[in-house]
Amino acid sequence: MRHLWSLLAGVVIAPLGWAAVAYGQAVMKDLAAGGSLAGHTSTLALAGAAFVGVGVVVGLIACLRVSPVGPLVVSLFYLGSTALLVFAPKTGLDAFDRVRNGLFGYDVSLLGPLTSGVIAVLGGVLLMAVFSGSRWRGKQDPDETASSSSDWTSSTSSTGTFADLVSSGAGNTPTWGGTR
Repeated sequence: MRHLWSLLAGVVIAPLGWAAVAYGQAVMKDLAAGGSLAGHTSTLALAGAAFVGVGVVVGLIACLRVSPVGPLVVSLFYLGSTALLVFAPKTGLDAFDRVRNGLFGYDVSLLGPLTSGVIAVLGGVLLMAVFSGSRWRGKQDPDETASSSSDWTSSTSSTGTFADLVSSGAGNTPTWGGTR
């Protein structure tokens, strides 16, 4: 069930994150074209909030110990989109050069985050989240954890002397967690 929830989160987060980055870049572009970015205006704060929001959401699916399916799907989508633009530029431009006129008063292009490399960076971060081994394992029972921690002890531990251990052959064969 955790894989399904992670997949649903990835499918929802991927386009929303992309759109938020595109909106933030459109606001920054308009503010930079209009002169200085000095001072704090509500639009600059909104663009910053969009960038921070994307960072927090991507960080949540990248760092939380849930299924790696969501981060994998999002990273493949982001990195695949970047690869499409690099290896088939005409197709990539046709697919992503869509401008949403008048989104909160700004012309938002989905191509901006792709050409600036932001999408590739987010895809790389999420791809690294997939390589965490603990994400692939489900939750362990407390009883299972306690028994697995005692399995690593060697069956050769005793209170005898070193000569007793050597004569019994205890040091010659590893017996980690098993019997001879």
